[in-house]
Amino acid sequence: MAKNKIVTTEMILAKKGVIEKTPAPFHSDLFDGDIVVENTHGQSIIEIIQNASKTGDETYSYSRLIYENCPIFRDKALLKEYDIDDPYLLPKTIYNQHVVEFMLLGNYILECYGANTAVESIKKK
Repeated sequence: MAKNKIVTTEMILAKKGVIEKTPAPFHSDLFDGDIVVENTHGQSIIEIIQNASKTGDETYSYSRLIYENCPIFRDKALLKEYDIDDPYLLPKTIYNQHVVEFMLLGNYILECYGANTAVESIKKK
């Protein structure tokens, strides 16, 4: 069994570039292009996860996650065109029956925050 290492300041500084790195765009087959993804909304991710566990509405949570982390979905022209009261529902409305890509994009955003990496690590143990 490998011995656990104690995290040092040098180790944290060495990962600084990785931690602050902008995620690669998500390729959308539906739109035949790349969607820019941000990972600068950490507090929002916490709120989304907490709300999802309370409400059980996973599609709303994914829609909000996509809205807050993909600048294209915050475009006012899209909000006006789709005439939606709750802007967090815009990605869900746009993707409509294309639920697989909708969920893949949401999962990709979670991966950008390290969420799926942690889940996979726990599953392996």
